[in-house]
Amino acid sequence: MSPKSKSSGPKRTGSWAKLSGGPVLACIDMGTNSFHMIVCRASKDKGDFEVITRVKEIAPFFRRALGAHYIDDIAYDTAKGILRDMLKLAQSKGATHVQAVATSAVRESRNGQETIERIRQELKLDARTISGKEEARLIYLGVLFSMPELKQRFVVVDIGGGSTEIVAADRNRSYFAESYKLGGARLTLRYFKKGVTLDSLKELHGEVRGMLKPAAARIQAVGGYDRLIGTSGTVQALAKLDRVQTGRTNEPLHGWRMPIERLEEIVTYIERCALNGERIKGVSQDRSQTILAGAIVLLETMRSLAADEITVCSSALREGVVVDRFLQTGWLNASLKGHSDPRSESVHYLLEKYDSGFEHPEQVARLASSIFLQTKGILHDHDEEVGHILWSAAMLHDVGNFIARNGHHKHSYYLIRHGGLLGHSEEQVEMIASVARYHRGAVPKETHEAWQALNPTMKPIVQDLAAILRVAEALDRSHHQVIDELKVMMNPYQSTDTVAGIKPQKMLSLVPFLKPGENCLAEAWALNEKKEYFEQHFSVKLHFLVEASQAVR
Repeated sequence: MSPKSKSSGPKRTGSWAKLSGGPVLACIDMGTNSFHMIVCRASKDKGDFEVITRVKEIAPFFRRALGAHYIDDIAYDTAKGILRDMLKLAQSKGATHVQAVATSAVRESRNGQETIERIRQELKLDARTISGKEEARLIYLGVLFSMPELKQRFVVVDIGGGSTEIVAADRNRSYFAESYKLGGARLTLRYFKKGVTLDSLKELHGEVRGMLKPAAARIQAVGGYDRLIGTSGTVQALAKLDRVQTGRTNEPLHGWRMPIERLEEIVTYIERCALNGERIKGVSQDRSQTILAGAIVLLETMRSLAADEITVCSSALREGVVVDRFLQTGWLNASLKGHSDPRSESVHYLLEKYDSGFEHPEQVARLASSIFLQTKGILHDHDEEVGHILWSAAMLHDVGNFIARNGHHKHSYYLIRHGGLLGHSEEQVEMIASVARYHRGAVPKETHEAWQALNPTMKPIVQDLAAILRVAEALDRSHHQVIDELKVMMNPYQSTDTVAGIKPQKMLSLVPFLKPGENCLAEAWALNEKKEYFEQHFSVKLHFLVEASQAVR
């Protein structure tokens, strides 16, 4: 969802590491209030997909993690049980891949990363935490796919339990995307924990207005919008209430239009019920606990944006995950091809944002990827998804120069970590930033903040990739891209050198093929300076065989 490149230069190359998957995909949305799963089958012509199963489970114990910023054992065990049952159901329906995405409750918990890792290990489930901006991008994709009639600019508002996402966009790109801590469950805990009063209602209205005022100004600054689209549980619950009160219950929810005057009447009704302790007719027991706060967020959003009405979209995050995955695996060829490689697009956007240029990063990324692929099964056993992390880190390793040359690897870590890198999970962004952090300078240490932020399963991967990146970066020391091709050769024998009882090392040779008329003296010198970590980490002796290139060819 990053802005398209404005560069007039050559087309940028994307990541070689593509996602793989079959025609049946399941997505689990680990929301703050509830867990939802959809299982989808792509059509044979790859122009559409059908939802073959929908499941919803209430997850009340996750909700309290918002206040405690911690997922306790009860919440974890409940979540694990729900996920296990959903995983079994998805597999019984033929899903070849099940992807679970966690949002506010997990990403804001102190043990959120640990929780996701436990789920991965114990259930063998592809679970990941996504940032608020990534959540907004996926919601946007869900809307695009399910509302092909949207031709003009529009704004999407998605009110969840922990956050509210707002996106201003057209079919080609977004112009504004932000996530706000204005979820229904979060605000209920904050403002109505001891009950609803006139003062608490007034305070909440003012809080939401204040937080959304800058968003409204920015949306206006980028060109405004023509239609307002609402997604997810709160918006749908309010639309259902509107249908009941207007006696039009037979009309479909998707596409339902609600004028702001009707919403104002509904919010007044809900507030009156809350103040008097009365049941809200037409709203489920679970939804009734948070709908007041969510309704106020929607009303103040519409007021801030000066919207006359809102149109309901029945698709949101989970559908967006399916669209995104099918686009990237080639199982969807709808009119959304411009959104089929969000990971590469986001990396390129950061490069341009920080004026890094493309020639050197692309050369380093190409060489790093070549070493990665040629040493698979020899030095590591990582899959393509890990290869993409290396490619991204290699592309972005020097963005820290935007701040300062000295210590730029540390600046790169900060810019990547907080740069809004889309198409990636929070864990992947952390790893990309860490690999870039260690492309030079000190090796990973327990005292480093970046190293402490990684969970134990990430650390060996980061070490492997950082070692490869150090070598690849040295191989373009001149920044002239003199190496046209690189071959990696593992010698069938070991060195006979033994120092202080250290066992003999395997011999690894790098054979460069140079562009005509070029030399690689700078690269040979740099490699000699930077290869130590690679040799120690992989227990190999590294040789750079410039003269051998002709013989090998």
